[in-house]
Amino acid sequence: MSIPGPNVHQQLLDAYANVQSYLESERSSILSAKNQRDELNIDRGKALDSLAEHYLPELSEQAIAKTWTEVRDGMTQILHRQREHLRRVELEVADVNQQRQKLDQQLMRLNEELDRTRAEQDNIAAKVEQTLRGDTRFAELSDRAAVAEATLERAEANLQEIDQESARKLPAYEQSALFRYLYERGFGTDRYTSRGFTRRMDRWLGRYIDYPRAKQSYEFLSKTPDQMRRIIAEDRQSLETVMLELERRRDHVAAEYGLPKAIEKTNQLSQQRQNLLSSIDQVAALTNEKNADRTDVEDLRGTYYRDAIAMFRKFLNGHEISELRRRAERTEDVTDDQIVARLTGVDVAIDNVDEAARQQRAKLDEIQAFLGGLARVIQRFRAAQFDSARSNFLSSLNIDEEVTLAHEQGNVDELWSRIRRAQRWGAIDEANDHPTTNVMQQVLVNAMTQAAGNDRTEPARRAGDRRGQQPTLPGNP
Repeated sequence: MSIPGPNVHQQLLDAYANVQSYLESERSSILSAKNQRDELNIDRGKALDSLAEHYLPELSEQAIAKTWTEVRDGMTQILHRQREHLRRVELEVADVNQQRQKLDQQLMRLNEELDRTRAEQDNIAAKVEQTLRGDTRFAELSDRAAVAEATLERAEANLQEIDQESARKLPAYEQSALFRYLYERGFGTDRYTSRGFTRRMDRWLGRYIDYPRAKQSYEFLSKTPDQMRRIIAEDRQSLETVMLELERRRDHVAAEYGLPKAIEKTNQLSQQRQNLLSSIDQVAALTNEKNADRTDVEDLRGTYYRDAIAMFRKFLNGHEISELRRRAERTEDVTDDQIVARLTGVDVAIDNVDEAARQQRAKLDEIQAFLGGLARVIQRFRAAQFDSARSNFLSSLNIDEEVTLAHEQGNVDELWSRIRRAQRWGAIDEANDHPTTNVMQQVLVNAMTQAAGNDRTEPARRAGDRRGQQPTLPGNP
């Protein structure tokens, strides 16, 4: 049992939502790194107020409260800017997600309307074809077109054969000095005027090279192709005349049933769909941009943290380590001295936390990249009109498994390839499965194929195809 295109489209949207949820859940692991750093900072206690130049674990109220008094105001201002930015970007993410959901719903409704319109168009086209098949004059013209096409095909094949033979044999005559001598003197024709010894020698030479046979063959090879081309041009004009009459009858019947209006409506909806897809693509790009911005703002080692570190380092630039040590030594408690001694071990622990945070950030980046790739697959799916009710997929296609495999392998392009290989269009009558330029042309070809005699079905079809491949001339229908 095949899977309808709209179902696969919905499965892809569900897969996108699942990956997005997974991305959000993985963000929580960043908070785990923050908690681990908090635990390390507890070990340092209030004594780290004098050692803050070595650590600003994170940009938070708790961390700022533990740092040097001289820099607290500057750090608090940066923290406020970060939180304000985060609130802003969270609202923006929610807004673009809402926009995307609305556009997705609009697309689904438009797809349904487009499918209905196409079904109506197909129904009208079928009626037009049926009427044409019952038209005696149309059937006669279809037979004439089939006969003309068969004749034209034979003539074209013969011309190709004689062209090849001429290209192969004419050079031998052109390069024969004896043949060219007699031919240019008009030997054997009224143009030949030689007498006496010359005439006798020319006769002997003509017998020697069998000139009459050679002349006949030469003139056949040199003149026949042009004669055949003139005949073929006439045959093509005859076929063109018949096809124009067939098209006029088709257009008349199509107008009676309203097929041009149905086609116009389908084209308008298709254009609306293309415009909507462009809007969806823009919102998808904006979603990725806002998600990346949010990830950076939330990052423990993000832009705002780096700004705070830059400010703190600038302040500590004029202080010697000895002064920091003296600050610890001036306290009655030996805790500050112990923390200085333990500082190396704490640094190692924080380095491990930072490394874990970097790895988690890399994982978030990978998930974000895959989410963007999955969005592009959905865009390509829609652009190919695979979400249409006419589109079907092999029952063996499992979107959840394919998405999981693509994520594991990091290959979104292979996901698209698998989807495309599993796609099939709706039931097609192979007898009528031939390339045409548009709906009206397909109607003409189908009707001609059915109206022509049984032994002329294929020539009639090929005649219609030939017409469809020709550019429409000004003034022609």
